[in-house]
Amino acid sequence: MLAALLLGISACYGAGEAPEQEATGAVSAGLDLYSGIPQDGVVLGDPGAPITLVEFSDLRCSHCRDYALEVLPVILDRHVRTSQVKLVFRNLTFLGPGSVQAARMAAAVGAQDRLWEFVDRFFRIQARERAPITDELLLRIASELPGVDAARAMAQRDSGEVAQQLEAARAEATRLQVHGVPALFLSRQGEGLRRLRLTSMSPEPISRAIEQLLRAPRPHG
Repeated sequence: MLAALLLGISACYGAGEAPEQEATGAVSAGLDLYSGIPQDGVVLGDPGAPITLVEFSDLRCSHCRDYALEVLPVILDRHVRTSQVKLVFRNLTFLGPGSVQAARMAAAVGAQDRLWEFVDRFFRIQARERAPITDELLLRIASELPGVDAARAMAQRDSGEVAQQLEAARAEATRLQVHGVPALFLSRQGEGLRRLRLTSMSPEPISRAIEQLLRAPRPHG
């Protein structure tokens, strides 16, 4: 059975909290992290991957931003591109109206299968500029993503599809007792979610947990 890792990093909690210190990792866009990786709405990676990594995040959370910029690129290279893992993004809105505004736009862009690029670009801009969340900013980010119809995404932010996606994330977070973000869960095909408790803002504990779950014998019966 996968051993839970001890919780040792900060998380964002509750409504109204402002983003904290800037990310310590690189904030330049660099190589296109998502090029060539299959993407379908909130899911990134090979649909047949044996392991699923579910991330609960809030786009106003500085710790979620640090995870996206410092940890996630390594997980993508090691485990997603190798078809070991697919990722699922669950967008929560703990931190007030700005969280809701950003989450709606991310979901609308996700309807065009570019959610992950939007989230990455959003976090990079926040780390560099600490820009207020406005329609102008959200339109700018969407417009910078190849293949995205930014005007269509803006128009779809209040759609039933977007509302349903965010409500599903909230309901799953309630069921799993997620009270702070980032929150990560691993599962193997045919098995339930297991909470991954991070010890540091490092990819190594996550990689070890993935490898351990890949090697673990399946329960009988």
